Parts: sequence; C-alpha cells; structure tokens
Amino acid sequence: MEYTFKTNFITKQPQANFSFGHELFGPWLEQEIGKDLVKLQSLLDLIDSLAFSTNEHTLVGKEYSLTINNQEVEVFANSNNIDEAVPQNIAEDVNDFEQTCFALCGLEDFVEMLESWQNFI
Repeated sequence: MEYTFKTNFITKQPQANFSFGHELFGPWLEQEIGKDLVKLQSLLDLIDSLAFSTNEHTLVGKEYSLTINNQEVEVFANSNNIDEAVPQNIAEDVNDFEQTCFALCGLEDFVEMLESWQNFI
C-alpha cells in the first residue's frame, strides 16, 4: 500500500492519497480521523488490544466504517448498502461502483500508515 500525505494549500487541512485498490483509506482518514490525535491514539490502542485476539471489531463512522481483526483492516462506505435487486442492464456498473466503496489492507501496513499520519499531523 502506497500513500502520500500533504496539506491543502487553501483549507490547510491534511489530505491523504492512496494507491490503486486502497484509495478509500484516504477519505476515511481525512473524514473519520482528521487531525484528532486522541481518536487516532484510541484506534492504535484498540489495534494493540486485538493483536492476539481472534475477535473482529467494527468502528462505524459518519461516512465510512472500519472493520479490524488480527490480520487485516477493511474500510467501507456506509452508503454501500444496495439491498434491492439491480436491473441486469446496470449490474456491471453497480459492481464497478461497489469495488470503489471498500478497500482492504494488512494490519501491519495499516498501523504503519496510522503512525505516519500521526507524525504528519
């Protein structure tokens, strides 16, 4: 997973850009964590507590949710709940859309990224 952090010149807010397949971690990080170091540290503490556990934990945010277990992390858009039958003529477009509504990464990569964000902000 590759990423870059920068500060928006106009808004002075931190921004995160991620490589293909991991793009959703950027908006999650910007919107659900942002500059909140207390929230960030709480998340790192939670991850430490799950390190030797087989339990899974889901954090539901305003726009995005995060599911963490002892091996991987998944981020997904809260609006990714298409429960109704999709017409055949747009099924492929919906599938493409759903692919951009979640992302996975390994737990170690995720922790490394969070620590980099912590240092950046």
